[in-house]
Amino acid sequence: MKSITTDQRSIDGKTPTNVMLLKNPLDFIAEDHLRLRAMSAELDRLAEATTIEGPAISEMIEYLEHELPLLLADEDDDLMPRILSRAEPEDELPKLAKRLEKEHSDISDHLKAVTSGLAGLALATSLSDTLRTSMIELANAARRHLILENAVLLPLAKARLTEEDLHALRSAMLKRRGLESLFAT
Repeated sequence: MKSITTDQRSIDGKTPTNVMLLKNPLDFIAEDHLRLRAMSAELDRLAEATTIEGPAISEMIEYLEHELPLLLADEDDDLMPRILSRAEPEDELPKLAKRLEKEHSDISDHLKAVTSGLAGLALATSLSDTLRTSMIELANAARRHLILENAVLLPLAKARLTEEDLHALRSAMLKRRGLESLFAT
């Protein structure tokens, strides 16, 4: 499968991942990881800000409610099951899968607290200490998770998944986004 070129990437991580990268779903996930890293840094920045930045908060809510859940579903529902089906004993994947599942659960728990807290800021003049802590915890959990996925999961996926697996992964990711006809021939 052809890899992406730099002109297809969202270099700053501040814009949604280019759906054309779904030609190779592993490239899309890798790029989504860069976006998650950038959004984690933005969460940290917003948590430390002395004033509420309405437009930045709105962008963060949009990301947390729409893009991040799609990435988590891509990994949980499609990528991990496919990798598990192709794993070799030396991959020690069941152990890794349990760890990733726990990390996704932690991220989801923090995600709920942060999205509800941010959504409730309409009339607020500052962030509560609880919300600040939740934002920082979400950012930290996401970064820890990215280290494992980028260092172990994606390289393993590139080594183990077949063209058929990648096609099925792409189809599921497109369907999840309502883009089934994007690469139809």
